[in-house]
Amino acid sequence: MKHQKRIIASICTVSMTAALAACASDKAETPAAGSANPQTSSGASAPAAPTSTAPVAISLIQPDLGRVWRDDNAVTKEIEKKANVKLNVTMFPNNDFNSKYNVLAASGDIPDISRLGSFDYQKYVDQGLYMDISKYLDQYAPNLKKNLKPELWELTKYKGKQFVIPYENAAGKEVPVIRKDWLTALNLKMPTNLDEFESVLKAFTFNDPDKNGKADTYGLGVTNSYSETFMPIFGAFGIAPGTVGGSTPVNSYLKDNKIYPIAVSAEYKAAIEYLKKLWDAKVMDPELFTIKADQALQKAAQGKIGYFTAWWSIAPQQLVQQLKMKEIVPGAQWDPIFPGLTGPGGKSGMLSYGNVAATLAISSKAKNPEAILKFLDYMSTDEGWELNHYGLKGVHYTTIEEPRTPEGQKAYDEKWLDPLSQIVSRQDLSDKVSAASKDPIQVENNRFIQAAAKYTLYQDVFYGIPLTEEQKSFGPDVAKYEEEMLIKFITGKEPLSKWDEYVDTWKKKGGKTLMESKVKKYNELKAANVGLAL
Repeated sequence: MKHQKRIIASICTVSMTAALAACASDKAETPAAGSANPQTSSGASAPAAPTSTAPVAISLIQPDLGRVWRDDNAVTKEIEKKANVKLNVTMFPNNDFNSKYNVLAASGDIPDISRLGSFDYQKYVDQGLYMDISKYLDQYAPNLKKNLKPELWELTKYKGKQFVIPYENAAGKEVPVIRKDWLTALNLKMPTNLDEFESVLKAFTFNDPDKNGKADTYGLGVTNSYSETFMPIFGAFGIAPGTVGGSTPVNSYLKDNKIYPIAVSAEYKAAIEYLKKLWDAKVMDPELFTIKADQALQKAAQGKIGYFTAWWSIAPQQLVQQLKMKEIVPGAQWDPIFPGLTGPGGKSGMLSYGNVAATLAISSKAKNPEAILKFLDYMSTDEGWELNHYGLKGVHYTTIEEPRTPEGQKAYDEKWLDPLSQIVSRQDLSDKVSAASKDPIQVENNRFIQAAAKYTLYQDVFYGIPLTEEQKSFGPDVAKYEEEMLIKFITGKEPLSKWDEYVDTWKKKGGKTLMESKVKKYNELKAANVGLAL
């Protein structure tokens, strides 16, 4: 069957919330003369930094990200003054950025700084376009290095070298949610483990939680796809298979220097056994595997299911705000299941959607890499981050409680206030700003955002590793087979006694070949020497 697909809008919650209050912050050093002579990716020495204290010209290219560049922007002029630079910024429309950048990359003539999609830099590094900045971060960008988690730097290394600066993304996106009012009506507590979860689902299905005298509810349902709804159950067995049925399946984990493909693992089989038990107990919506996303949302809004897992915004925004669920079902209340469902081995967790949203690369031909790194370092300080996100204090915003002045709101609405806000990330400050919001809608959203961020997150070991040709060739057939057999095992159309036969067929359909190619690519890019447990 054709797997349901998600179209996810990128939401910047920080931009909609309050500004960070001014506080004592680190001051970036004024870019000045330096004796450093960083090496390019090819090993050649970059030109020495000029000795003048005049503003340093820096060129930057980035997707517009819904922003507009204005040369008379007082905010960017203040950034230039503080960092002692003169910026020359080129912004292309998001949907046209990659094609235009490819042309520049092919010519070898790129700006000093390139803002790229998460792992897009991997396509260009071997062309010698970017500078290896590994040895120079401590000296010229200490704030930048300190304010980004070590794992982000490690994730974005290429063949053991650091060619890019990562931009952090919140990796936890999805939340298992439950009808809190149903728990109250049935005198049940929030489930904390799989046994309690099973009992709650049975009560939601058979004990008339909505008190309408009809057998018209199910414990477990969906709002988009069954893969999401099953996620915390797989997480309770210590794995995160991701989107079952995706065209290029490889989700795997690393243990004892070997990579294990999840779809044929013992943990995956154990999770399926539990899911089959729920199916046999008739606590799952029987349309679970076939219902379309819009129909599933309507069913949830009409109060027919008591649990699902989906993007953090589904319950507070789509169901409650957009579909007016509380008008349809007065008293309906969704709560995150937190801290999660624990499995027989004491594990609990959710899928990580990856914490690298973008990267910055410095051209190997940049004339003053020292000044570039110092500029980016300033942008990472409290003062620099606040300025590039919210503008001039007293002009564009005031305090956390009242973030934007009328002038600031007008500038934000006209999309020219913060064109540089997507250059350097500070997830800690973003979280602080979001949590400080007094807006009732944002406060409700934060319950789900914060829950999504606090689960244990399982990250695919191949996160950031590009597709291999074998993965492209064999992936669709393997994915189709994985999904087909998952459904058959759960619904009983195939007995789990055929598990070994499933594993053998999975390998023959190309699963083993594509995994071998991924492990080879992993070792190459990570400068590692891991094996394949298959």
